[in-house]
Amino acid sequence: MTTGTLYFVLREGSTREEQWSWEEIENLCRSGELTRRARIFLPEENRWAELGETRLAASVTAAPEAPAEDDAASEANKKLETEYQAALEQAEASPDDLEARLDAGVIAAQLGRREDAKNHFQHVLHKYPYHARAAQEAKRRFSKAELRTFRYLDRPGPIWEDLGDLAAMPLARGPLYVIVPAAIIAGLSFVRFGGVVGAALVFLWMFQVMEYTARGANKPPEWDRSFHDPWRKLGRPAFLMSIVALQLGVIVFAAAKGVMLIEGVKDQSLWGYIAASPIFVVAASIVLALYLPAAFVSIGGFSGPATKTLDPRRLVKTIIRMEYEYIYTVVIVAAIGIVAAIVCAITAGVPIAGNLVLGAVLAYTTPAVGLVLGRLLGRVGHVIS
Repeated sequence: MTTGTLYFVLREGSTREEQWSWEEIENLCRSGELTRRARIFLPEENRWAELGETRLAASVTAAPEAPAEDDAASEANKKLETEYQAALEQAEASPDDLEARLDAGVIAAQLGRREDAKNHFQHVLHKYPYHARAAQEAKRRFSKAELRTFRYLDRPGPIWEDLGDLAAMPLARGPLYVIVPAAIIAGLSFVRFGGVVGAALVFLWMFQVMEYTARGANKPPEWDRSFHDPWRKLGRPAFLMSIVALQLGVIVFAAAKGVMLIEGVKDQSLWGYIAASPIFVVAASIVLALYLPAAFVSIGGFSGPATKTLDPRRLVKTIIRMEYEYIYTVVIVAAIGIVAAIVCAITAGVPIAGNLVLGAVLAYTTPAVGLVLGRLLGRVGHVIS
């Protein structure tokens, strides 16, 4: 057959004749456009024949390979879907069966459902933080950027093994990260009620650092991070921290009022009595040191209602579950607080300079304390839920 000869072809189911060269017909067969039942006129034999009866049969039979592969892929997907539903049903029926949940995550990833796969792996990590297989499966299937969105994937080291990073951490984003807040806090100290506003800002900043470093970061968050989700990062923490302040105020003032009634003190204000009593100052400091870290990590690690997040009974149980990690954290936070208080007390009587030192000390220690609390949340935050 010569390459210049044109052949009449009838596609399967068509009555319109087309003319193609032999090479073109072979290409159409391989692409699947012409099937075995398409007809070709053979001038040498002076007859019409189906392509499957001619030398073109080999080309035609090669064409359906793609649909065959598609059918195989479809069958494989159906099988995976069946296995996925079975794993989901098993996981729902037996919530403690983590293997079923992990199997569901693996199959979801194979089906291309990356968000579902992530949710399954994270479900296991929330229940059993740093679970070896869950961490391994996640690392095999997600990029480094995606892995940063997981919680409890890799356990960070305890903060007492990282004291060098703790000292350097406030300046990890450059000196302006401390200088600007120091200037703001110092400026607020000259304004009426500025101390209250400054304290609120310090606690919110500390919370941001804690939440950010809970995933293993050793530097404070960027300033604009809080505005990506303002309610979760600013609104809810501010609301809950005000409740914490109210709780502590009620405890301290109620205790002081009770002692005043027992002692028969009538010519002194409640606040004046507390400030003049070393016992109450020490007692209030101990309560703050023991209660505030638990309240902070509860706010950052528990998304339930406010009444449950700050339920004192629940916080006491949480502290017990955190065991020695919590005690060490309290000791480190208290040590930072004592050093900061001593430095501020030395310069407190110096006009202007005392305010500047106060601002600088708070600007430096706030992210440091945030890192200590963040490391606690990252290591044992799962017991909060």
